[in-house]
Amino acid sequence: MDPFSDAGELFAIHNLFYQGAYKEVLEQSLAGYSDSAITQARVYHYRAQIALGSPEQVVAELDDTEGNAALAAVKAFALYKAGETESSLELVEELVETSSDDATVQVLGAIVLYLAGMIEDALSLLSKHEGNLAAVALIVQIRLVQNKLDLASKEVQLAKKWGQDNLLVNLSEAWVDLHLGGEKYQEAFYIYEELAQTPSTSNARTFVGQAITDIQLGRLEEAEDAVNSALERDSTSPDVLVNAIVLYILLGQDYSQYLETLQNVDAENPFLTDLEEKSTLFDTCAAEYASLIV
Repeated sequence: MDPFSDAGELFAIHNLFYQGAYKEVLEQSLAGYSDSAITQARVYHYRAQIALGSPEQVVAELDDTEGNAALAAVKAFALYKAGETESSLELVEELVETSSDDATVQVLGAIVLYLAGMIEDALSLLSKHEGNLAAVALIVQIRLVQNKLDLASKEVQLAKKWGQDNLLVNLSEAWVDLHLGGEKYQEAFYIYEELAQTPSTSNARTFVGQAITDIQLGRLEEAEDAVNSALERDSTSPDVLVNAIVLYILLGQDYSQYLETLQNVDAENPFLTDLEEKSTLFDTCAAEYASLIV
């Protein structure tokens, strides 16, 4: 059984996690899960804690993971996010040698390897999956970063044959469509629109996806509606704030409040880093030619 499946008792927590609804994941009680599902439920809880900025707490809680490869993989990921890179990679290496068939080891081990710049090692580990849709989604993301759209698309088409209607498959298809562009923007919009309108999958992130496709299609008013829906659900999400800033720049409207909030909640956000680099570069170029301006 694929522990990352959205079927059965893990349906709710699975969908919440992969929509980025981390606070809601932590609100899910771990009581009542069967013996076969409790470990994966705990994995989602710990990953949500890490995503919300508490990797050190997870490391402390997972002091002893002896005999549980999935929780050991979570610990390795938490160690990496806590800045203990060497310890994290040592643990991942051990898990790859002993438990590479474990679905959580495949996904979290690959994430650590990818973050450490060991992309081919990450892909090699992910290739060991057998019906692990989280592994497929991660392969698709890596291929898109590599700009290998043909390989990303191939992964999605293969997954659709056996994972049709799974949230991860739908999201992966939307990611590929956004990278392919052109008429594929509309297909990506349909995916996000359906997710946004379905109660079990409607949250800030799905509205952000809808807004992005609307922007690409030149439908800025519709994008504003989607961004506002996202802001109503999570006004401090970095993803929501970044896309609000981009949209209001395009609309020629004031975006300072969203920029200020983003600086407060995620000062190291890549968007802000890139913005600062571009601003510095502009100032440097402007200074070079200042003497030529009459």
